[in-house]
Amino acid sequence: MKKKQKYFCKFHSQLDLPFLETSNESLKEIFQILELEFGLKRNSNQKLVDLGAGNGNIVIFSALYYGIKSYGIEIDQSLIKEAKKRIKSLKKKGNFDNRLFRKIKIKFGDFYLHNLKKYDFIYIFSLPPMQKYLEHVFSTAKRGAVIISHKFQLSELNSFLKYEYTLTYKKNKQEIFTFLYRKVS
Repeated sequence: MKKKQKYFCKFHSQLDLPFLETSNESLKEIFQILELEFGLKRNSNQKLVDLGAGNGNIVIFSALYYGIKSYGIEIDQSLIKEAKKRIKSLKKKGNFDNRLFRKIKIKFGDFYLHNLKKYDFIYIFSLPPMQKYLEHVFSTAKRGAVIISHKFQLSELNSFLKYEYTLTYKKNKQEIFTFLYRKVS
């Protein structure tokens, strides 16, 4: 890909998907539902990927509190640096078993080009206008994978995702939704 095209893709991705952190309070509720209703097993060989990992909050949370292999794909180098700085800081505090930190991988990349076949759980925050570009991304997910869509439904992907659950919770007197799907074909 030409240098000019790379910069356009990076710029376009950031317009489509601005960085908004998912709070730890929200993550606690999301992961409880994943454990109770969707087969998440603590300290298992299951794998989670966060598409557009931002500062790594989701992959850090899933690895440290649930002990699963957690991958983040992020196109913004400054957010990757921030995530690595957070991981280093948490390591220094010594509140977690150091082996858990080896389960966290955050890498530079464009998730539109990533194959999802090895992941059991796929987390995404996607604005409705970008969803029409996600079909080829989710078509690579393995059958039975759980897709977690924070705040917005994945209404453009009904042909191969089965809606299964909506988690509703309040933050600052505002209702927040997380929609859970399963890859069916």
